[in-house]
Amino acid sequence: YQGVYPVKCNQDRFIIEDIVEFGSSFRFGLEAGSKPEILLAMSCLCKGNPEAFLVCNGFKDSEYISLALFGRKLELNTVIVLEQEEELDLVIDLSQKMNVRPVIGLRAKLRTKHSGHFGSTSGEKGKFGLTTIQILRVVRKLSQVGMLDCLQLLHFHIGSQIPSTALLSDGVAEAAQLYCELVRLGAHMKVIDIGGGLGIDYDGSKSGESDLSVAYSLEEYAAAVVASVRFVCDQKSVKHPVICSESGRAIVSHHSVLIFEAVSAGQQHETPTDHQFMLEGYSEEVRGDYENLYGAAMRGDRESCLLYVDQLKQRCVEGFKEGSLSIEQLAGVDGLCEWVIKAIGASDPVLTYHVNLSVFTSIPDFWGIDQLFPIVPIHKLDQRPVARGILSDLTCDSDGKIDKF
Repeated sequence: YQGVYPVKCNQDRFIIEDIVEFGSSFRFGLEAGSKPEILLAMSCLCKGNPEAFLVCNGFKDSEYISLALFGRKLELNTVIVLEQEEELDLVIDLSQKMNVRPVIGLRAKLRTKHSGHFGSTSGEKGKFGLTTIQILRVVRKLSQVGMLDCLQLLHFHIGSQIPSTALLSDGVAEAAQLYCELVRLGAHMKVIDIGGGLGIDYDGSKSGESDLSVAYSLEEYAAAVVASVRFVCDQKSVKHPVICSESGRAIVSHHSVLIFEAVSAGQQHETPTDHQFMLEGYSEEVRGDYENLYGAAMRGDRESCLLYVDQLKQRCVEGFKEGSLSIEQLAGVDGLCEWVIKAIGASDPVLTYHVNLSVFTSIPDFWGIDQLFPIVPIHKLDQRPVARGILSDLTCDSDGKIDKF
């Protein structure tokens, strides 16, 4: 096993340097998907294990491929993974000009598809990868130019947050068949790169039904991959490959903890005691609504109470807007309504905790793609929670809140 870390998950220099340093004894490498990423990966891997892979994925132009070939000149274990068929001509042309023997990989479009939120790049209609027809054309072209021995890696990606080992085994077995076929066609295959997809149990449900959880452990994931590859290779009498994976989420999701302070807490429903509701000065309609509300409260008719509370509030707000009610009278009605709602047990005492936390810069994925972040208090953990709450940013932006836990 020789894993790589996809630097797009978190390009923080200290994280990547640590992964290279502590992964050196495991020949742990990096995966790049763009020109800036390949440059930073090369600079970090110069201090790493020379056998560690530098896997070059993503869209490639001549500059990108030249950089990858320079990586081989620097004696980095660089693999150029073809995502589109036309990239092959550039690789052949530039490697001959630069007099470098490249190591080439293929990204295959598997038929196995992951249907969850993170599976849109998988399956036959995924945006990257080669179809079976294109793979055969690539093999033929490499054979014609005497470079079939350069083809050494097969890559695929089922999708992030793979929910179950059944789906994983299915995809890996399909890829292993492709791997064995490439060996049969004469390629010097050495590596099967299973991409990313090792999931994180964000919501604690350990469920394969949720986009925010997975129904397996790390050990079960590894066992499913190894068993699928071994079964197919043994069946076809093919030498077992090096298994590479590109797990980013699983490596760095737990690497940092954000600690922030709740600076104040405001209750949405307060029960006022200082403003009394007196019937004098209100219109006949308001008095009628009050009588209806009083009658419903006496009968214990909860539904009617809520209806008359809304009606009474609405009528008084209209009266205030027209100028026929004073602020004291409006406050008196609000106080009465809040008291009734609490008395019939219909209030939802949600506390709003104001936190000095910009959701957009600290946890943008929460706001952007509904990513769930586990949030826990760090005080009073020996007490049972009694209040419901939402965390609200100090800014007045309506999106600056966390209300899903």
